[in-house]
Amino acid sequence: MRIKVVTKDHIDGIKPLWENLNAHHLSRSTYFKDHFSTLTFEKRMDDLSKRGRFIGFIVEDNDQNLGYCIATVDGPIGEIDSIFVDEPHRGKGVGEKLMSLALEWLEGQKCETVRVSIAEGNENVLGFYRRFGFAERFIVMQKCITS
Repeated sequence: MRIKVVTKDHIDGIKPLWENLNAHHLSRSTYFKDHFSTLTFEKRMDDLSKRGRFIGFIVEDNDQNLGYCIATVDGPIGEIDSIFVDEPHRGKGVGEKLMSLALEWLEGQKCETVRVSIAEGNENVLGFYRRFGFAERFIVMQKCITS
């Protein structure tokens, strides 16, 4: 197993894994299926690339991508923007390694705060983030206004 660091310019390698994450969110969401059904990898990466600083990590084994993590910094705020481990490789320390690397990078960026947002329907990951010292500060509710 090896870990590669990727920049904005070489992030396409995570596309299949990101699409699996988006499909997972779509299947679990009660209220935001429209959002996940229309969200594309290109749109999401374009949004993330506008942040001040960006890093990605990909875990691979035998030329197969097992998981990834993307972290960004905007001003004093760091964020774990996206993390995913393919189903057969969960519970083997891949996610923990990715999270540790991202947090180490964010600490090196002198962030005052690090955030992570959890999609509605995916609350089962709260325990994973708590193990890294994250705690719920706000619960944000959203209403979509369509014309």
